Amino acid sequence: MSEPTPAPRMQSLINQLQPGAVRTVKVIGFDGADVLVELVDADGGTEIGRIPRQEASMRRMEHPSELFEVGQEINAEEIGRWREGQLHLSARACEIPALRSFLLSFE
Repeated sequence: MSEPTPAPRMQSLINQLQPGAVRTVKVIGFDGADVLVELVDADGGTEIGRIPRQEASMRRMEHPSELFEVGQEINAEEIGRWREGQLHLSARACEIPALRSFLLSFE
């Protein structure tokens, strides 16, 4: 007998608690206070993702353009898919590599 599938809202919460893959992404622009990024997969295909403002950095800022420039490559952790499957990422999760390693050691 298989376990029941969690409700979509619960699955979203579970996904946020589990660390996602870290990807190198290129900043391609801004949508309001969100950062738009391009990801290139192993097959050479591209996907547009989004870093919500609250996931851009632990540092205080008025707008993510204070920290990121179009064309800049950054590391970001996959945190889920929302809005018709668009990938959302967190740059703040990768901001301090030593802290990320320490926190992941508690998994």
